[in-house]
Amino acid sequence: MQVVLHVTVLQRRWVRSMKQVASQQAPVEQRREVPPGLVYFLGALGAILWGYDNGVIAGALLFMTEEFHLGPAAQGVVSSSLAIGAGAGAVVSGALANPLGRKRLVFIASLVFMGGTLAWATSGSVAMLVVGRIVIGVGIGIVSVSVPIYLAEISPARIRGRIGALTQLMIASGILLSYVVGYALSPFEAWRWMVAFALAPALVLIAGIWVLPESPRWLLTRGRDEEAREELARQVPAHEVEQAMREMRETFHRAKPSWREGFRPGVRRIVLVAVGLAVLTQLLGINTITYYAPTILKSIGFSEEASLLNTIGFGIVSIIFTVLASRLLDGWGRRPLLMVGALVMGLSMTTMAVLSWTAGLTLGASGIIAIACLVVFKAMFSLSWGTSSRIVIAEILPLRVRGSALGIAEVFNFASTFALSLTFPILLAAGSGLAFVLFGVMGLLACLFVGVLVPETKGKTLEEIEAEMLPADKR
Repeated sequence: MQVVLHVTVLQRRWVRSMKQVASQQAPVEQRREVPPGLVYFLGALGAILWGYDNGVIAGALLFMTEEFHLGPAAQGVVSSSLAIGAGAGAVVSGALANPLGRKRLVFIASLVFMGGTLAWATSGSVAMLVVGRIVIGVGIGIVSVSVPIYLAEISPARIRGRIGALTQLMIASGILLSYVVGYALSPFEAWRWMVAFALAPALVLIAGIWVLPESPRWLLTRGRDEEAREELARQVPAHEVEQAMREMRETFHRAKPSWREGFRPGVRRIVLVAVGLAVLTQLLGINTITYYAPTILKSIGFSEEASLLNTIGFGIVSIIFTVLASRLLDGWGRRPLLMVGALVMGLSMTTMAVLSWTAGLTLGASGIIAIACLVVFKAMFSLSWGTSSRIVIAEILPLRVRGSALGIAEVFNFASTFALSLTFPILLAAGSGLAFVLFGVMGLLACLFVGVLVPETKGKTLEEIEAEMLPADKR
């Protein structure tokens, strides 16, 4: 209960700080009836469901394995099936982001989450477990595209990094909540109630979606100029509204939104950078740690209760470092955090591999070092790639392909998640450190990728970023 209250206090402080910062962007007479901080909070609320449904499998899997007699391969199938739905959801979201708008997609996602949660919580067979996870994955795929775009497009440039980090804060909060619920219900082995608890934030999201404004950039693409101007007036000072409108029109009218636009010269290179960031985010190993942290700890020798309690500690670390990242993104910038984070995460996973091959992952000194490595990994992911990668992806993609190209990037993201989630429990059961070696190598490659290909975007408008990345003859 203290953990949940601590997270609530952090989120309330976030809302207050966002309100204070955003209120400086517009004259008093132009402020929203709904406080800006609350708008940002509700805009990212779908990410709590994303995080909860990602994290709840960690505790539920311990008891589903016993009830359904799941071997390592079956555990991989059940866990990874979420990524299948998420890939499909990302495709659907990318295709519908422009016709329907970002806000409506978040509403659709909340309904999908509820349907998948009910199917999973009431399942009586392994097949229904998989079906429920796939449906929930569709909701995650929709949210993964719509929420980052929405927050990027309603945020003033100078605080966009901080607001974008709210997505990761909500994901981390959802994961922590799932760990707390899992630990509380573990004495009763009530994995179905662990899963069903996700209905609560889904209902809050459905209620909250009605107070959110639509993205001014999306309104402009639909020819709703006056509405776009009104929403933009709440992001920038009054004397800058018309200039911002002109820049947005120029950007939009260079080409109409189309999937084919993503394969044009110039644009194609940006899309490939976005895909690379999305894939590397997963190949660093975060979701295998999120899904299988209790299983890893149990294999070391910890009890089920101790394993779940440790994961709560991991969740608290994620919250703390996500809040810290929000303070650094608009100061230090995206690139330094991404590069340093990749190297530190790679080093922690390499240490896990060395332990696996030498002393072995057992209770005692090696077990303590292993936990320390997992803590460092979670901390650095939350500080760097968890917050920065999706912000950068949403920032660098040109407006006319932002929805569809982000959908493509997320498909590759979830394909990587599927492959790793499917194979990791098999490798872990075999006692191999190979998976940890892979994550270590990916850390080095991710650092090089960012250093060579990813631009710094802090403090720039989306139109300025697009103008810098696209040569004039390619726009």
